[in-house]
Amino acid sequence: MKKCFLCKGDLTHQRVSVERKWNDKKIIIEDVPAEVCEQCGEHYFDGETTLKLEKIKKAGVFPQEQLVNIPASVRDFKNISYMEKEQ
Repeated sequence: MKKCFLCKGDLTHQRVSVERKWNDKKIIIEDVPAEVCEQCGEHYFDGETTLKLEKIKKAGVFPQEQLVNIPASVRDFKNISYMEKEQ
């Protein structure tokens, strides 16, 4: 069995979500094959997967759904006012 470079824990093959920053935006690429350390959680990608991740990043091709940062005041429903339509 392969061992983790950092902690020497056992690596298992899993599919993971990869979070990256691109032009000040956070992107998440799901279902990426990786070797994951059972002990510390470190992810290792093979050469082919690494190249694919870089191509996706450079091409700027991302899934339709994107994460949007929402300020805490909005997220917590504070300082929101509603205007009623005049009848």
